[in-house]
Amino acid sequence: MSEQDKQQEPGAGAHNRILDWAEAGLWAVLLVVGTMVGLEVLRDTGPKTRPIAERGPVPTGLIEAEDLPVIAKSGNFTFWLQPSSAFPGGRWSKDGHMFAQNVKKGDWIELRLPEREPGIHQLSLFLTKSGDYGIVTASLNGTHIGTFDLWSGRGVVPTGELDVGEVELRGSDDVLRLAIDATNIRATMPFYQFGIDGIRIREPAPDAGDEDAENEASATPANGAEAGGEGSDQSPSKEQ
Repeated sequence: MSEQDKQQEPGAGAHNRILDWAEAGLWAVLLVVGTMVGLEVLRDTGPKTRPIAERGPVPTGLIEAEDLPVIAKSGNFTFWLQPSSAFPGGRWSKDGHMFAQNVKKGDWIELRLPEREPGIHQLSLFLTKSGDYGIVTASLNGTHIGTFDLWSGRGVVPTGELDVGEVELRGSDDVLRLAIDATNIRATMPFYQFGIDGIRIREPAPDAGDEDAENEASATPANGAEAGGEGSDQSPSKEQ
């Protein structure tokens, strides 16, 4: 536009500035509205956080995994106390678990169990499942005690009590080893992670033979006569 044309349209510059401001204001309004709509969609379709009361009971009587000293591990992966209060799928003891992160197939970690009376005990593990977790093999003092597929399609959830049965403890320097052997075909990257909430060690359940002997002894009258005769409902069972 020539100088002569500009002189003929003295209000053109101000008019153009007004249009620019109007356009900028319109884009700002659209951005705000779009953001609000997006947040509403995420609020409707995102994961719903279940109230704590609906997540199930907190496991009790555990030896916390964070209290088990790490003796050795196969690599430089991270093993850290991850808070679990944001996980809606269940409850963990003390709202946390030890999380093995950046692990790969073949990795392992060894944890020292607390000292106690040597002998036979009942052992349970409390682990964690998730969509990117692997298949873990557990061993105690070199003896295989269980293999656990920790994949879950329901997000991050506790396994609950995994009873591995009776084990023999040395009483000191007992070693629990957790090793990543494989992953579920449905697992997502990074495939091999896992978590452990803790363990529970109990006295072994009474032997069935001991119970029968106790029942037989309690069924014997004080005068020494055998309680119940042939065909009686109180006849003690015979040890096979």
